[in-house]
Amino acid sequence: MNSTIKPLAIALAMGLSASGAFAAATASDTAANYVGTWGTGAANLGSGFGAWTFTLMNNNSPPYTGTYLDQTSYGNPDGVLSSGYAWGTYANSGPPAPSIDINRAFTAGPSGSTSLYNQTFSLGIGSGGVGGAGSAVTVNIGTAFSLSYAGGGSDNMLLSVDGGAAAAVPVVFTNLEGGLLVALAVSGPLHSTTEGYTLTISPFAGGPAYYSASGTFNSSAFNTSSFDFIDLNTSNDQWFNNPSISPELVPEPSSMLLFGLSGLMTLRVLRRRN
Repeated sequence: MNSTIKPLAIALAMGLSASGAFAAATASDTAANYVGTWGTGAANLGSGFGAWTFTLMNNNSPPYTGTYLDQTSYGNPDGVLSSGYAWGTYANSGPPAPSIDINRAFTAGPSGSTSLYNQTFSLGIGSGGVGGAGSAVTVNIGTAFSLSYAGGGSDNMLLSVDGGAAAAVPVVFTNLEGGLLVALAVSGPLHSTTEGYTLTISPFAGGPAYYSASGTFNSSAFNTSSFDFIDLNTSNDQWFNNPSISPELVPEPSSMLLFGLSGLMTLRVLRRRN
């Protein structure tokens, strides 16, 4: 009888999936970290996030597209100021339609994955005005989730999951103008066609959620490994702040006990077979 049991077998016996604990790194940052340093060549400050990437389109002279560090003294109706600051964007002098896409990748946790796993990503967003048809402010979380407010249509935000058709959610421009906290919580198994999620949209300043819904998404085909903030041809400035990734949730002690008991039984079976 072979008494050697492979590590993967032990992990499965203890109730862990092969992709278990493959979490993105815990991360946080805030615009207040960038006083005097913010721009399209900004350093990678905060912790746990990858470098900033800026993509500007139709940035005709004079500069119609860009980013700046908003602050309380500017007097803007910015609902996502934290410690007096927020990141701002402008792309409001077409045609052709200008845009700015600010992307930040998530970094890998100890197990090597950059995707969220039993974690929550959150971001504050706000708007000074979107405009008519052909304008929009959008937040993408990886390739799996896209939340936007588009001008020229109905007064509500739109949510797309796994690249599907955008569905209206009951969050209106007045809510966006006041500042929103968007929080996406995902729950394993990772790399599954049915990974769970809960998306909650609340006032940035705190209070009851405007919208919360749960469902599943295909994390085997769509990732949650970055975020994008996109300003497309809007009539006024847009703002975002305080990106954050929570620590990975671990099973409660009672669940761990059940995992352990089932693991011991499975180990006995594996030994007999070997």
